[in-house]
Amino acid sequence: MLNVFIFIVLPYVALALFLFVTPYRYFSNRLTWSAYSTQFLEQKNLYWGSNPWHYGIIPVVAAHFLGIVAPGAMKTILANTKALILLESMGLGLGLFALFGCLVLLARRLNTPILKPVTNAGDWALLFLLVLQTATGVYMGLFMRWGAQWYLHTAVPYLRSLLVFNPQIGFMADFPLVFKLHAAGAFLIVALLPFTKLVHLLYLPIDFLRDPPILYRWRSRKAGQ
Repeated sequence: MLNVFIFIVLPYVALALFLFVTPYRYFSNRLTWSAYSTQFLEQKNLYWGSNPWHYGIIPVVAAHFLGIVAPGAMKTILANTKALILLESMGLGLGLFALFGCLVLLARRLNTPILKPVTNAGDWALLFLLVLQTATGVYMGLFMRWGAQWYLHTAVPYLRSLLVFNPQIGFMADFPLVFKLHAAGAFLIVALLPFTKLVHLLYLPIDFLRDPPILYRWRSRKAGQ
């Protein structure tokens, strides 16, 4: 029953929310897509959290997607033992880098009172989910070695079966609990994404290139002009 919920119910609910809520939010009030940058409220911890998080998580997520869209090429690369060891080591290092950044961002929110008024329940839920996701990923990198290899032969066929609406949960059913938590965390993040500020990553802000320049006028209080 747990496998059915995690690997069938949860992914399709997440996909439905992502496909329907995201465009609704975009067309109803695009201003809410803003990340509401808190850089002006607190900069020091943001620097040490945001940079490791982004530089760590983006290559890891890209590698996950590359395995889905080009499994044949990845199998060829990973057939080389040296390439497999190199990619595993890089993935673990990037995962630790992302986890460090995510923990700093979470601590920043918890310990900076001025940020609490601009942090809602969705932000907290998303931060804790991201910490859980990176932590379980790092755990598997340490104790379930050669994940890049078995990912191609288990998770990728399962994910591709989801896309054709014929979920084959047999690929995932016998995995340890930590892997199931990692998969559930990924689906929950996708489900929560349309309701949070993280949705801004889906928007490419290129429209501003067509905007006219902003003209600033200074006014002197003494002269009243």
